[in-house]
Amino acid sequence: MAQQHQLLAEDGETQDHFGYSVAIDGSTALVGAFKADVNSNQDAGAAYVYILGVEGWQQQAKLIAEPAFAEDTLGGNVALKNNFALLGVIGHDKKAENAGAVLAFERITGSWSQTQWLMAADGKAGDAFGQSIALTEAFLVIGAPRSDAPDKDTGSAYVYTRENNVWQFQTRLTANDGAAGDLFGISVAIDGDTILVGADLNDEKADNAGAVYFYVYEGEKWRQQAKLTADDGADTDIFGVRVALSGDTALISARRDDIDGVGEDAGSAYIFERTEHQWVQTQKLVAPDGKADDRFARGVALHKDTALISAMHHDAGGSNSGAVYLYKKQSEEWVFASKFVAGQGKPEDKFGWNLAFSEQAAIVAAPFRDDQGNESGAAYILDLEEQSNK
Repeated sequence: MAQQHQLLAEDGETQDHFGYSVAIDGSTALVGAFKADVNSNQDAGAAYVYILGVEGWQQQAKLIAEPAFAEDTLGGNVALKNNFALLGVIGHDKKAENAGAVLAFERITGSWSQTQWLMAADGKAGDAFGQSIALTEAFLVIGAPRSDAPDKDTGSAYVYTRENNVWQFQTRLTANDGAAGDLFGISVAIDGDTILVGADLNDEKADNAGAVYFYVYEGEKWRQQAKLTADDGADTDIFGVRVALSGDTALISARRDDIDGVGEDAGSAYIFERTEHQWVQTQKLVAPDGKADDRFARGVALHKDTALISAMHHDAGGSNSGAVYLYKKQSEEWVFASKFVAGQGKPEDKFGWNLAFSEQAAIVAAPFRDDQGNESGAAYILDLEEQSNK
C-alpha cells in the first residue's frame, strides 16, 4: 500500500465538497471546494493550495474570488502548472446566467494573487464555460460543453496562449460533425501540441456512446487530427467523459460501459496510441475485481508508462467508498499493478471522484467524506515512488 497523507481544509465545513476537483504539479497540490461559502456568499466556492515541505503536505493558501458571488461554485474544476492555478467558475453570471468563467491565480515568492478573469466573448446563458480545464506552460484549454455551437448543447472548447504575462484568447474549437446534446468539451486534455476534447454524449456509435476529438497545433492554428470512438461502443457508455494524454498515448474513460460477466455500469478505460499521425485503439482496461455500478474510470490520469484509474462506487470500504487502480506499461501491454483504497474509508466517500498525478505523487479526491461535517470532503496524496520500484 502506498503511503497516504490526508488533506483537509483548515476551515472546512459541512457540504463544502472539498476535493470535488484536484490537481498536482511537483510539490504543489490544488484542491477545489466548489460549495464553500465565502463571506456569507453561499456556494461561492474556494480552492486550497498545499505544498510539500519538511513536515509533509501543508496548506499554503486559500484561493477565493474577489469579489465573490453566491452560487458561482468556483473550484468545481481546477488546473495547476508551475505557479499558475486556474479555477472553473461555471455558475458565474457576468456574461449571462451560468455562462461561466475561469479565474486565474499566480504565485510569486510564495504568495498567490488573483490575476485574470477569463470568459468566452460569445458566452451565453448556461454554457458552463470552465466545466473542464487543461493547462501547459504555453496553452490553456477551457471546455464549455453546454454552449450552442451551433445546436443546443453541442459544446465547444476555447484555447488561450500566454502572451505578455496574460492569457490571450487564440481560437475556439468545435466538432466538425457536432450535433445537439453532444457535450463536446465535457473533458479536455493537452500535452505539447496535442489537445483532446471529449464529447461523451456523441451518438455516432450508439445513443450517448461518446467520442473524443484530437487536435494538433501546426504553428499558427489547431487542426482536427482524428475523431475516436470505442471499437465496441454501446448505448450510454459515455466514452470521453474523462480524458488523459501523455505524448502519443491517450487514456479515455467509458465509466458507464456494461462489462459482460461483470455488470451494468461497471466501467472501462481505453488506451489509444498514435503512430505516424494515426490513432489506434490498442487496449481496453477493466478492473480486475470490478462489479456492476463501480463506475471504473470515473477519473483517469496518465504519465508516461503509468496510468491511474479510479472507481468511485467500488465497495472496498463499504458501499461506494471508492478505489484507485494503477496500471504499468510492460512490453507494449498495460498491466494491472496495484489497487489503493483510502485509510479508514467509509461508505459513500467516493474516493476517486477525481484524481491527478505528477511524477511520483498522486492526489485522489473524496469530496463526500464527513471529517469536518457532512460531505465536508477530503483529498489524499499517495506516494507512488515505492510502487514504481516494485
